[in-house]
Amino acid sequence: MFRIFMRRWITDRQTRRRDQYAALLAIVGLLCALLTLTFMILSQFPGRFGAVGLGGVILFAAAAAGGGLGFLFSVPRVLSTGLAGPNGADRKEGEGKEVKADRLLGSNTNLERISEWLTTMIVGVGLSQITSVGEHMAALTAFLAGHHDSTTLAAAGPFILIVGLVGGFIFLYLYTRLYLSPLFLYVETLISKPGQEEVPTQEDRIRTLARELSEKTGASFFRYIADRDSISLDNTMHVLSALLYEDDGYRTVLEIGDELEETLAAEMPRFWYIMAAANGQLHHQLLSRGEAKPELEDARKAVLKASQMAVSLDPNYKRRLLELSRPGSRDDDLQDFTDDPDFKKIVR
Repeated sequence: MFRIFMRRWITDRQTRRRDQYAALLAIVGLLCALLTLTFMILSQFPGRFGAVGLGGVILFAAAAAGGGLGFLFSVPRVLSTGLAGPNGADRKEGEGKEVKADRLLGSNTNLERISEWLTTMIVGVGLSQITSVGEHMAALTAFLAGHHDSTTLAAAGPFILIVGLVGGFIFLYLYTRLYLSPLFLYVETLISKPGQEEVPTQEDRIRTLARELSEKTGASFFRYIADRDSISLDNTMHVLSALLYEDDGYRTVLEIGDELEETLAAEMPRFWYIMAAANGQLHHQLLSRGEAKPELEDARKAVLKASQMAVSLDPNYKRRLLELSRPGSRDDDLQDFTDDPDFKKIVR
């Protein structure tokens, strides 16, 4: 896991930036917690130190409350893509051409609903109680004057409260809108479409292989992959699939696959399907050459592992793997496993 994190940190600038945004929020939160604790300790002392401590506690407590409100008011809403209808609204069935909108954020809208309910309640209650704000501020001033000998703190207390509340609200509101919302969107996109992630390793080699395949087969699609500014995991899967039809191409697939196992490709059932096919070809070659049993057993275990991973991620791959095990079919990469009991348990 540490190797995966370090590799992605080095090779993916966008990922590094997202991690920095998340880390910054954690650092700010930890720093505020430490400062609040420090001010709480200072507030126990008499005189100026106590006044500074109590003022700091008021400031950071108000900032925490304001930050919570800022987050509630800026929770991202469900986004959709597709053609828009009149007035910018998504067209529905029966309104001209039917358009399917793909939800990009908010597959679970519980947080959004809670945010909407709470903000509505807060605004409603706040407006109904706005006339009593002056009384509460006067009560705060009286409390500070009665519990501390600093007249300055008693006079400045309400203003410190307002500054902390507004500052915390603005900070977390803007931070959520600018940085956390893209993080939420990134996670949702990653879960729904992991293949859209840029390949974090072997990009130059995959680009070269795509160019060679384009020149050899004349397929424009591989030329398109080779000319892209960035190559996605989906593009990589297309290249690896094509290599399985080349002489000894499975060796290249296995070399690249060993590194991709430590990336987000491991979350794609198609990747494990390709790895099962490549290891199946390796197993067949070793068997035909009469290689030693340890090497055959290693290849067999690799096939079973890849097959199990593909099926666990998507049970529909049971049928596809079973088709590879049928001798005489066009794609018979797993023909050696037709009667393998462990393989049968996986695909049936």
